[in-house]
Amino acid sequence: MKFTRKRAAITAAVLIVALVAIQAIWRPFGGKGAFRSHEVAFDIRYPDAIIDSVALSRLPRDMIRVPLLHSLLTRDFVDYYESNSTRLSAEGAVRRLAFEHDLDWRDEIIKRVFDEPSRVLLWRSPDGRLGYWVMTMRRNGLAKLMQAMANVAASDTQLNQAGTLSGDVPVYALKLAVGHTLLFAAKGDRLVVMSEPGILLDADGKAIGERAKALAQMLDDGGADALRSYRLENASPEVSGHRVIVSVNYLSFGYQAFFSGINALRFDFAASHASGSNAASDTNTQASTDATDASGAWSTAALIDPAHLPQHWNSADIWRALPANAAACASLPVDWNDAADLLGKLGDAEQGASKILREQFAGPAGVCWYAKSTLVAPVFVARLKPEATQDATQLAALKGALASVFGDAIGAYEAKAGDEAGYRRLPVQSRDVSAGVTLWTRAVSARSGTAQSAGSPYAAQLSAPRYFPVTLALAHGYVVFSPDARLVDDTLAVLDKRYPAIADTLAPQRLSTTMMSVTPSAAAALVERESGRALPADQEAIFRNAARTHLLPKLHAVASYPPLALSLPDSLPSSLGWVPVEWHFEPRASAGPRGDAAAGRPLGAAQNDDADADNAAATDQPAQPGTSGE
Repeated sequence: MKFTRKRAAITAAVLIVALVAIQAIWRPFGGKGAFRSHEVAFDIRYPDAIIDSVALSRLPRDMIRVPLLHSLLTRDFVDYYESNSTRLSAEGAVRRLAFEHDLDWRDEIIKRVFDEPSRVLLWRSPDGRLGYWVMTMRRNGLAKLMQAMANVAASDTQLNQAGTLSGDVPVYALKLAVGHTLLFAAKGDRLVVMSEPGILLDADGKAIGERAKALAQMLDDGGADALRSYRLENASPEVSGHRVIVSVNYLSFGYQAFFSGINALRFDFAASHASGSNAASDTNTQASTDATDASGAWSTAALIDPAHLPQHWNSADIWRALPANAAACASLPVDWNDAADLLGKLGDAEQGASKILREQFAGPAGVCWYAKSTLVAPVFVARLKPEATQDATQLAALKGALASVFGDAIGAYEAKAGDEAGYRRLPVQSRDVSAGVTLWTRAVSARSGTAQSAGSPYAAQLSAPRYFPVTLALAHGYVVFSPDARLVDDTLAVLDKRYPAIADTLAPQRLSTTMMSVTPSAAAALVERESGRALPADQEAIFRNAARTHLLPKLHAVASYPPLALSLPDSLPSSLGWVPVEWHFEPRASAGPRGDAAAGRPLGAAQNDDADADNAAATDQPAQPGTSGE
């Protein structure tokens, strides 16, 4: 059929009439401003993170001033706020409101939000992200803007009034998409924006008393209570650059109870004003051409509670026990009294170990990840008081308590473990390796295990193709634990002076004050290997190819950096307060990783990941033959 100009005009007219009819029918039945609210669970008094910024749009750009982040992050990160879905949706909604209601709003109204000084309070959502947030900012002309909003809300389907705060301050809801609604309120020249209705409203759409009071207070002080919760009540309310505060409870995935001596980390960016050639040269490497903020520097601080610091957080003994070439290591200021209380609640078998933990352990603990193993199998090291191993009676009690708690707490149901009824687990193997060294090992079936079931002494009894040779060791005044026996073997080699320790790679003057050590090359190898395991070629071909294209070049760039360490000052405050954290580059270790053939690059390899891991594991012989259970 010939498509003539007349036929095209008729078709276009029919489409226009249809669209008009759909719009006329849809609006009345769409429900004015209808949205569902579900109360979200969080404590509004204690945010997990705080961002104070002179301009949020500059934060990604200023973050990549750190050389390591510059190598790791991409241009997409710098342009994050330009393409963020929430920003684009909000900008589109504002443009529609301005067009349909004949408002004199300029297109850059959303851009101005990200270019004004603001404070963002963030809380973790059920998926572990910082998914809930409240943003406060000051801006002239808000009164006129909010009056226009009030007029629009009376007749618009996308914008409506959702409630009020104290003082009859209206709260507006702006629907951006299905299931995505922002709440905002303004008082004077201060604006508060909430990421979703559940921050203020319950399932019935009623204001939650405590949160309504807190949000009303934010309209007066901009969220000063949040700063007080992080001991920053005397800090300047305005920043020249950025201030980012993150709770250690969030960073540790909720395990802060094991090291309550450190409460939060703070990263400050102090912008320095430059002009002339300095500003011009800076614009060649940065996404912005703003010459008034052409340079600056980041600094780090930690919120320390000395009441929970063992030995004033002296980490020297820990670094002398842990093997060198770790992907990442941290010294954890464990409060052994708190840890003993937690252990005592597990069961009767743990009561004796709880008493030992309280009386015989001292100083901080250490945790390290190595490229030869996996993310789920780090090694833990703790120091005993000298008298615990010098007295035969105390040593015998210590061994008995460790054997009891290991046998009771470690293990999983093994369907093939035996014919007896009840909860079946493989037996605990205990033996004295040498004078002063005792090991306890139990094989635990797991698909993500670090050893192959085939060829192991328990091959016929294990329920999965792989398993964890979980090992606990008492050696030379230290207690060592890991799901991967090879890491325990390596630690014993360090204690026997057969392999270098992390202490050999740190500056002697900072040995006691170093709180973290990272080896980028080993960390990159560990991430690459774990990514390869998580993205098998026969199941995740698309994501695997994407990781090879985008992730591998970044990991290889990071691997070129030398080891770095974070250290605290020699003296710490007498009460809860902020102390500076220094970053130091350390010399590379002279010795290669111990038997680290397993740290290959399966993501970049053409062959199967499991084959890579298995072949590598076969070449990685334990320091003490037979102790790894392989």
